[in-house]
Amino acid sequence: MSGKTIPFSARISVEDAEFISTLEFDGARTPSEKLRGLLAETRRQQSSCEDYAQNLSQAQELFGKMKHQLLVRQQSLNYLPDATLRVLDTLPDLFASLQTLTARSANLSTQELQAADADMLDKIFYLNALLLPLAITSQHTSHTKQKTAFDLATLLHEYKQNHMEKKHE
Repeated sequence: MSGKTIPFSARISVEDAEFISTLEFDGARTPSEKLRGLLAETRRQQSSCEDYAQNLSQAQELFGKMKHQLLVRQQSLNYLPDATLRVLDTLPDLFASLQTLTARSANLSTQELQAADADMLDKIFYLNALLLPLAITSQHTSHTKQKTAFDLATLLHEYKQNHMEKKHE
């Protein structure tokens, strides 16, 4: 992007002006600086990035904000839903992996795509392994949900056994 700037004028609603005033970007104080920051952030988010680390940083920032909001609200209610927090902790890696895979997919062979698919399944199984104990022990879980959770636990166990056997071959 060039350093050259052009004047830009637009009419916006009072709500949008208030929103812009609440935005926080590095060193941005004026509405113009905040608008430039918003544009740079939007451009960065929309660019297809093959760099996992950058995608992970973006995902951690996004899901971190969600987690922060949730924790603040939960603190005020003295309530801590473990399942939601576990999902929010796991999603940045899953999301960044999907972003990276999507950006790289045009250059990947069938074998590389299959390996990426297997890696994605591992991440999903990991999330399930984090959530299953909560589903089984939850006070709000019906008998049907507990049976489903036990069935999933059995599947996870079988998957892990098969996965470990394949690694040792």
